Amino acid sequence: MTFASYRLPLGISVLLLVSCLLAACHAGSTRATVAAPPAAAIQCPQPRDTQRAPDTYQMRHNPLEPKAANLAQGRALYELQREGGSCASCHGPAGDGRGPDGTSLVPPPRDFTCAATMATLSDGQLFWIIENGSGDYHQPARQGAQQVPRPGRREVPTAMDAYGGQLSQAQIWQLVLYLRSTTRHPAEP
Repeated sequence: MTFASYRLPLGISVLLLVSCLLAACHAGSTRATVAAPPAAAIQCPQPRDTQRAPDTYQMRHNPLEPKAANLAQGRALYELQREGGSCASCHGPAGDGRGPDGTSLVPPPRDFTCAATMATLSDGQLFWIIENGSGDYHQPARQGAQQVPRPGRREVPTAMDAYGGQLSQAQIWQLVLYLRSTTRHPAEP
């Protein structure tokens, strides 16, 4: 056989290899991509050491009533595509932590449907995390001149971005209402 007879299969092989490499690059993310547990392995309750919100936030209670309009607006905000993605892209359409962008995150996104997990989170803690995130911003190296030791700071941050610059306080409270509405209680399937 001559080299010319290998050209077609070789060309197809190279084309397939380049296509696979481009697809892998496009599918990449700027978030942590350490091997995540399979979706079935997300635990309830989820073990976490997310930084605790300051006491001034911990004491806060949601000022909004869980009325249909607030829940509908919370859901719309949860699903809305914004800079950093929608909440659903990581936390999943059902709030179960199984969103398409969250599959490779370590730790996995919070499962808001887990009653045992949600019972440990105050409204103020949820508000604070949505407003300030729990990502690498909270690392001392990212704090610039104000590097102050803070108890409870995570050594390994989550991928949760801060949305305080994109959402009003009322919108964050609507999101907190919606997240609470996704919680499945033990008697529910």
